[in-house]
Amino acid sequence: MAGRKKTAPETMAAEVVSEVPMTQPGKMEFRLINPTEDGFLRVIKWNREELEAAVRQKIASYENVVYTEDNMKQAKADRAELNNLVKAIEERRKMVKKIINEPYDAFEKELKEILALIQEPVGIIDRQVKAFEDQQKEEKKKSIQKSYDEVIGDLAEVLPFERVFDSRYLNQTYKLATAQAEVKAKVEKVRTDLETIDSLESKYKLNAKDVYIKTLDLSKALAENKRLSDLEEKLEAEKRRKAEEEAERKRLAEERKKAEEEKAKAEEEKRKALEDQRKAEEEIRTKEAAASVENLPFDVSRSGNSVSDSQATVIKQPENVIKGQENGTEPALNVSSRAQNGTLPWESGSGPVSAMGRAIQSTEQQAFVAAIDPFAQQQTAEPPKVEEKRYKTRFYAKGTRAQLEMLIQFMNDNGIEYGRIKA
Repeated sequence: MAGRKKTAPETMAAEVVSEVPMTQPGKMEFRLINPTEDGFLRVIKWNREELEAAVRQKIASYENVVYTEDNMKQAKADRAELNNLVKAIEERRKMVKKIINEPYDAFEKELKEILALIQEPVGIIDRQVKAFEDQQKEEKKKSIQKSYDEVIGDLAEVLPFERVFDSRYLNQTYKLATAQAEVKAKVEKVRTDLETIDSLESKYKLNAKDVYIKTLDLSKALAENKRLSDLEEKLEAEKRRKAEEEAERKRLAEERKKAEEEKAKAEEEKRKALEDQRKAEEEIRTKEAAASVENLPFDVSRSGNSVSDSQATVIKQPENVIKGQENGTEPALNVSSRAQNGTLPWESGSGPVSAMGRAIQSTEQQAFVAAIDPFAQQQTAEPPKVEEKRYKTRFYAKGTRAQLEMLIQFMNDNGIEYGRIKA
């Protein structure tokens, strides 16, 4: 105890037996009196061989035994006999253990009482020793922190003392000078690493510094800087790719639009050209029809009536009549749509007419009607309708089934009679 004066060694009186030599007075020594250390029970002797032989003989009779429903009562009896043997052996074991443990239990109890007396001053001394050691550790820690304060400078917020301090520094085997040197080295390393990060030509060096402050690992900080730089490069590449795709899309769209406009223009020009061609062909057909009317071979005197000169002029010049209609001027005469003798020039009845002939006749008919009687509709009384003369011709047709069906449908739609030619 603190402040306790040293005194002469205290003595302990103990009862001893004459068989055991007595130790020096005042010496705290644990000695066995009865039994002595070499007098303990070493072996428990019992009839092991005899019992083992009897058990083996007994259980041998059960090795190949098979119990059935008929001898199940015997099986239960055998089991009970063996269980009784086990129970008897266990009871004897427990009895021996109890007999042997009785003196030990009493011995252990007495010894623990003595130990309790010793533990009390041990606790008092231990608390004082611990307090002294704690004081030494605290003074050592202060010395280490002083070394830290000397070199930390502007890194105090980034690198507080707790991050560089190691609890092993307070061990008695760890020298103070070694701990101080290690702390200074850690601070200088952090300073150098931060300078390395600051020297990076990167917009992400602040991110790298944050990682370093958290981990104090330069490799991780540099890896974070590279990761962010690579990510930015990847995003920029993706942005460029999308911009290029958008530009290409717009270019293709413009090309498609231009192509469509050119196609539409070409189609319009083609349409106009076809329209101009159609009009020209129509004009030519009209002129040809008018010219053919002038030269139609018919005799207007067959009916006993004559045609006046003015009528003949109209007949010979249908083109002038047609043009007069278009200009809004009336012809000199208003005559019937048929010739005076009731026969039209294309109704000569000269025989079968080809398809080209029928087309010419149709054109001639239209021109002739317009020339002969362009104002027939203005008559107060509609003239009686005269059935046109019908002709008969022979021909054959060759084509696909669909084409032949279309031909038949055309004849049906236009009232053309047809039939099978008899041999």
